[in-house]
Amino acid sequence: MKKYRLILFLLIFIVPPCLLFAQDIHYDGIYQSITKEYSLNEDGSTDFRFIKDQKLLSYRAFHNLYGETFIIYNPTRQHLKINEVYTVMASGKKIITPSNAFNEVLPSIAADAPAYNDLREMVITHTGLERNAFIHLDYQIHSLPGTFNFLMGNEILAEAEPVKNLTMKIRIPAGKKIFYRAFNTDTEPVKSTEGSFDVYTWKFKDIPAFSHEDFQQVGFENYPKLLFSTFEHRKEVIPYLTQQDAFRFKANDSMKKLVAELAVEKPDRFPLALRIQERVVDEMRHYPIPIKTALYQCRTAEQTWNSNGGTALEKAILMVTLMKAAGMDASVCAVVRSSNLMAGIGTLSDFEDFAVMADFKREGRWFFSTTRLNAVNLDMTLAGRSFITLDPENSLTVVKNEDPTQLVRVNGTFILSSDPVMTGEISVYLNGSAYPRAGLERDPNRLKKSVASSFSHAEIQDPKISTLNNDNGFQTFILKSEKPLRSDTGFYYFTIPALAIGIDNWSVKTLPAHRETVLELPSRAEEEYTYVITLPSTIRLFSPPKKINIRNKAGEFSWEVRVEDGKLFLSRNIRFFSRVVQPETYEAFKILMDYWNNPQYRELVFH
Repeated sequence: MKKYRLILFLLIFIVPPCLLFAQDIHYDGIYQSITKEYSLNEDGSTDFRFIKDQKLLSYRAFHNLYGETFIIYNPTRQHLKINEVYTVMASGKKIITPSNAFNEVLPSIAADAPAYNDLREMVITHTGLERNAFIHLDYQIHSLPGTFNFLMGNEILAEAEPVKNLTMKIRIPAGKKIFYRAFNTDTEPVKSTEGSFDVYTWKFKDIPAFSHEDFQQVGFENYPKLLFSTFEHRKEVIPYLTQQDAFRFKANDSMKKLVAELAVEKPDRFPLALRIQERVVDEMRHYPIPIKTALYQCRTAEQTWNSNGGTALEKAILMVTLMKAAGMDASVCAVVRSSNLMAGIGTLSDFEDFAVMADFKREGRWFFSTTRLNAVNLDMTLAGRSFITLDPENSLTVVKNEDPTQLVRVNGTFILSSDPVMTGEISVYLNGSAYPRAGLERDPNRLKKSVASSFSHAEIQDPKISTLNNDNGFQTFILKSEKPLRSDTGFYYFTIPALAIGIDNWSVKTLPAHRETVLELPSRAEEEYTYVITLPSTIRLFSPPKKINIRNKAGEFSWEVRVEDGKLFLSRNIRFFSRVVQPETYEAFKILMDYWNNPQYRELVFH
């Protein structure tokens, strides 16, 4: 026994703690090294090679996360070569992955997309897995000449687990130029030569894993990223898309017939555009195939129409074709991160999504989604993005999305009888990204339903006053509620009316005490609620009269409730100064949101 105690003493006090506990014990795994190589060959073919050495630290790592590797490619234009796959167990024993661990399947993203059934997914099942085992994987995808004829990439350098060493290599024929920009890192490439090729090599060390914090900036905006291309300007590479037959926007007879039928139903241009969007979004299946996986190719509007489905780009082309058949000025747009526009690099690899842009005399310029019925103009909701037109007949234009804002203002004047029954008026004003202009065109009762989230639909009459503009709207409703209060143990509870389409729609509820990453809100917001309630002599306010005014680095919050001359005056307001909350401002933001979400400031208690 004394012998074992001595050994334990030595382990605790003599052996360095770093040898006892894994440095990355809070992660499921760690990448000891990752290498990514892009090559443009003399014949126009390209190669992508991926090599990783990954250590597994938890049971979850090999049971749920990294027990398999999935590689999607198109065998009609690409060849996959598995160079080496093996596992080194914790004991040091090397397990070569057997041949039956390599199985080709149809990718799930192409399961309901017959036009893309040529795609294949190599599923590699790793063997000999256990805690502290290493997975070594080395594969390469060769794209035949004519598939791309260029080299470009948009590589996020961080992973779900920490990366100790990451190497990025770009190999191009000597004399050819490469244009690049690294984001969130100062690492510069080392240029060398390999035969007749120029090689650019970046070496990164100790890249932190992706954070699991909610509401981070989309597009991995705050993580290291490398954007590169053999084109300097987008106008040089955009024709690779727009010279395809799909961008001739030819409508067949059945498509023209549909447009004619919809035009009878909705003769005005904007409502007609919304009906066309409904047909494309609701009745055409969406193939969730990234444009890179589709090898930057797309089918014609007629092919999409006949197959009743398409990718986001193909549905955008179909929607533009239908709009053009209706005499509208419409274009396909690519959605990209606005920060990428500053890079001065000609690439298609940063296309996040596709949309449709159309101009209307009264409604102005609108951007439509191809995968959902956006109630608000996309240029008011896709913060931090820009729209690049893909029009073969016109010069390339870029519409940069401004920092979106939203304003919700609700006023109510009510009379509460002793029954108790509540009657009165409630007025709603919406502006910016909170104003569902297209949603109201589809459903005139949309605001009424939003108010009805606090009352039943039957308690609110149709608008007494309605002024709906392009960028803002105002409506006043007559209210009569038979049961406005909830009774419990001699007390009465009144839920303060609030719109579900405002800040509450963000679902920013429980917030942690500390935060390391930037928090991104959908828009810079301001929300105001003001109510006056005439009380009967039989009902008194039990909630304490209170006035709160908070102003900090993130914004403002105010709350006031008071009773004067038999009338209750209530106000509840919040405003944010910025849409993007930096870590140093997060504590101030949390204070505001905690007050906003506090149930104490969402209801009144009477007795």
